[in-house]
Amino acid sequence: MKLRSQIHTLSGIILANFIAQIPYSIHQYGFSFLTNFRGILLLVLVFLPFAAGYFLLLKGQLLGYRLLSGFLTLEFLFYLFTVISEIAQGFGVFYHLGNQSLTLRIVFGIGYLNLFVAGYFLFLLVRYKSKLLTSNS
Repeated sequence: MKLRSQIHTLSGIILANFIAQIPYSIHQYGFSFLTNFRGILLLVLVFLPFAAGYFLLLKGQLLGYRLLSGFLTLEFLFYLFTVISEIAQGFGVFYHLGNQSLTLRIVFGIGYLNLFVAGYFLFLLVRYKSKLLTSNS
């Protein structure tokens, strides 16, 4: 698969993770804009560097590379810490996939998938940095 196609695919999976937070929030906290305002605001504030990084990287810009690298590093570490915490607390790897709610299993599954997506995406960014920044791949 070509580098540019991989970037689009991986970014799509990350976008799915953002979208999955909407049913997650409604499931956990109910449907109320005022109740969820802080969560919506945080979601948007986290999404903006990802989106900016993605579009700027597609143009071969260093700022896009840096924004996306920072976002992916934080996302990878967040999910890695989640898995390590589950193991340390005796719950086992991917504990949340055993949740009885189908909504939560799907959301947690997308989240766990993002651990691997972020790690692989970071690998691609490091491995192909010069290509990404010089040729619009």
